[in-house]
Amino acid sequence: MKEQDLAQKLSEYRLPKISNRLRFVLIIFAAFGFIMLIGAFLGVQSQRVYQIYLVNFAFWTGLAQAGVVFTAVYRMTNGGWSANFRRIGEIFVSFLPVGFLLLFVILIVQSQIYPWVNDPNPKNPVWLNSTFFTVRILFYFAVMTAFSIYYVRTAIRPDIGLLKENGKYDESFSSGMSSKIIDWITRDWNGYKEECRLSADKLKILTPVILITYGVLYTFVGFDLLMTLDPEWYSTLYGWLFIISGFYSAVVALTIAGYFIRTKTPVGDLIDRTQFHDIGKLMLGFCMFTGGLVFSQYLTIWYGNIPKETGYLIVRFHEEPWAIVSTLVLLLAYFVPLIFLFSKKIKQTPFALFVLGIFILIALWLNRFIEAVPSIWKEMSIPLGLYEVGITLGFFAAVVCCWMWFARIVPMAPVKPE
Repeated sequence: MKEQDLAQKLSEYRLPKISNRLRFVLIIFAAFGFIMLIGAFLGVQSQRVYQIYLVNFAFWTGLAQAGVVFTAVYRMTNGGWSANFRRIGEIFVSFLPVGFLLLFVILIVQSQIYPWVNDPNPKNPVWLNSTFFTVRILFYFAVMTAFSIYYVRTAIRPDIGLLKENGKYDESFSSGMSSKIIDWITRDWNGYKEECRLSADKLKILTPVILITYGVLYTFVGFDLLMTLDPEWYSTLYGWLFIISGFYSAVVALTIAGYFIRTKTPVGDLIDRTQFHDIGKLMLGFCMFTGGLVFSQYLTIWYGNIPKETGYLIVRFHEEPWAIVSTLVLLLAYFVPLIFLFSKKIKQTPFALFVLGIFILIALWLNRFIEAVPSIWKEMSIPLGLYEVGITLGFFAAVVCCWMWFARIVPMAPVKPE
């Protein structure tokens, strides 16, 4: 196929401009969350806003990062079942720079989230130290964000360069951030065939590097971001549980995004029922794997019967008001999906996977909520109300806006397999 024809196909695979209605809704959501955050800085329900901000930062940033890592796993295993879902994951990289900026809010208000900032832990004063904590967190996210951006740039460079070379970006991309991003991605362009070869060679090195880096750094992200909320509790398995649950949420998000593309965009025919069946099997696998890790952590703490470890579980599973929420998380995130995902028919039905995915994503968000908030919130009530909804909608809008903006630049599927 001629390069002009390839460029035409790639151009057809980009998402259209966001509708005015959807743009209006996302702006309202983002503004709602921003107002809540500003109110917290002014002293309005600061504790509630900051703790739910931490929950959402951990959830949505972890989801976006795992979406990118999913594509590396896909390449590492020589996956061939759906380059479309792989591209959906690559586009999640657009939120990571935003997530890095949002991290600074947590660093600014860390004294109101982490108890050891104002009351140093005498048993671990070096690790639980505000300065060292800030340096570590910045290092984790800076390295992962930089690696992810370079990795995705390498993967999409041939497609973006071919589109630009053949004039497939209209005047709406001639200025502003989109233009700068396109110019940066295609800098020092060497021609389509040569760029395909260079991209493939680089990805052979970058793919294992990003997988190893993610496994190491995000283990510590889980430890530092959430486990240190209770400085007396520790679990050597929690880092992996944080990673795998994040990966589970990313697979679910890919499924939801795939359904949106299939039903709401002109490129919907790119994703067929067979591909949904495959990603449904992946959802089933990570449902079982994540649930198994949750049970393994519970079992180890239970038979160890060490007061400092069991206290974490007692608060969440045996004390009100958290016991109900914890039970609900177990049911919606692991047991109920397991029953439905065993059905071949459901895995081959995009709408069924879409609905199930929404329930799972909500349950996984509640899982992050129940991991973090009981260690901070000491009132005898569940802090779920207007403030929590506002911050959550704000993060959701930020992720969706970043994804849909980048999907207008990047084709939803590569024409030539890499």
